[in-house]
Amino acid sequence: MMKAQMIIYDSEKARKKNASDSSRLMVSLEKLKKAGINVKYVDCKSASDVKGDGEAFDLVSKKGIGVLPLAEYDGALIAEGHYVSDQDLVDFLDVPNGVLSVNRSKALPLYETPAGDCAPNAPDPREQK
Repeated sequence: MMKAQMIIYDSEKARKKNASDSSRLMVSLEKLKKAGINVKYVDCKSASDVKGDGEAFDLVSKKGIGVLPLAEYDGALIAEGHYVSDQDLVDFLDVPNGVLSVNRSKALPLYETPAGDCAPNAPDPREQK
């Protein structure tokens, strides 16, 4: 099974328009890379730089690179006209807590759940009478 991929499509114009958010994203991408999580980053000069058959390709083909930045996860757009949030990076990519400035907002995958911790908030049936 192939792991889903996230692609960020960016442009110089988008970086200038959203300078602080662009800087935050670059720092986050570097932290992800150090943690062994790769996000494909494409610096677009023209619409032809957006490749593939996903929603980003369709949108840029119709509207041009003025719609950037875009974030695509497994072919579906998750951010359009703004940079993907750290929360979305953490949640979509199953980033371990502590790598970025936020923690996961969804439940841990089963392979990361400690043994015997299936329902941590459920009452112990042995203690009920």
